[in-house]
Amino acid sequence: MPTKQKFSLSIAKLDSLDLCDYYQADVRPALLEACEGATKKRLTMRDALPFLQHPLNVRQLLVPVARVAQADTDVRERLTGFINDCARKALESFEKSFPTDERPRRAIVATADYMSGYIDEKVWTQIYKDGLAAWAGWFAPKGFYASAEWAAINYSSWHYPRVRGTSWSIWSEWASLNLLAYLGKDYRQRENPDEIDEDNPPEHGWAVERLALWLETNAPEPLPLPNPPGRAEATEKQALCTAEFVEEYYMQWPTFAAFPTGLMKIGKVQLERNAGIEIPEGVMSIATIDVSDHPALTLPGSLRKVGEIDASYDGYVELPDGVETVDSIRLYLDSVVHLPDSIAFVGNLNTEVESHIDDVGVDDEEEFWEGVETQEKEGVKDYPFYDSFVSYKGRCFIRRRENLRFE
Repeated sequence: MPTKQKFSLSIAKLDSLDLCDYYQADVRPALLEACEGATKKRLTMRDALPFLQHPLNVRQLLVPVARVAQADTDVRERLTGFINDCARKALESFEKSFPTDERPRRAIVATADYMSGYIDEKVWTQIYKDGLAAWAGWFAPKGFYASAEWAAINYSSWHYPRVRGTSWSIWSEWASLNLLAYLGKDYRQRENPDEIDEDNPPEHGWAVERLALWLETNAPEPLPLPNPPGRAEATEKQALCTAEFVEEYYMQWPTFAAFPTGLMKIGKVQLERNAGIEIPEGVMSIATIDVSDHPALTLPGSLRKVGEIDASYDGYVELPDGVETVDSIRLYLDSVVHLPDSIAFVGNLNTEVESHIDDVGVDDEEEFWEGVETQEKEGVKDYPFYDSFVSYKGRCFIRRRENLRFE
């Protein structure tokens, strides 16, 4: 870690970063008060703390810090130190449930080694991914929710297309789940697992103080790792993380999901704002798929039945070959659904405002418009709204909207 801290909380610098509405509404006014109206005055995090909302949520600090860290190596290293401290705090609770699972412990050590230059990115990436899988399995049986803290630390929330696939994007995945592991360390027992802010005020208080320390001129010593658990009552890795059904996956921003082993059915998958999810093989039915704002949804080849598909605002769903029935499809505003060759029945179609349903193999626009002209000659008057259309293997379905059967 660096011995000098180059991070500045000057309002002028933060303003130049085009931060989100949360910063403009909640953070900037407090910082302006702390600086007595001077936008170029520099101040430490501890100077700013008394002026920020009380009780302070760690997200108030993460929003500007994570954004500055995109271009500032020193801040990134300090943020990594803080995140690894969060992981160390969560580790003891995790290892009580899974005393033989060493993946998070190895990932914490590897992250420190990577930032110190002892191992390269390739080695670290594999170890951290194993650690992520362990944290994720801890959360999975209660369903999965992408938290506000997760979005705050995952800086790609602001500039996802520009940074996707970079090493910093890889880092942010590890950082995000470490923080969530600490703030939501009793996640599995929660009735409302997404309400981390309200449920864990002591943890948030510690996180705020610890982050402030990491952003001082002299970085603190990292927290020590807890002693490894005893092995006398060891259980298999993730033995408690087996479930055939998860009620809901709700995700915002580019994140990733946790899956229990043996998963076969999902109640609802909802993706918003560039969120992505890859459903594992073995899942055979999903009751509801709700996507919007450029989602990245990958469905397994084992999938056979989908209940409702609702895609809006550039929503996109590609059903894999093997899906035979879909109860209903609703598309709105430039959304697309691909139907596979295996499709046999769609219960209801509703397309509005330049939305499309087609099969993966049909890319011929001329073929589509020829189909439209044919229906026009036959006197079909039930057109979709705006430029919407539905096609399967080049055949247009404009008139019929219910009980479509495919041969």
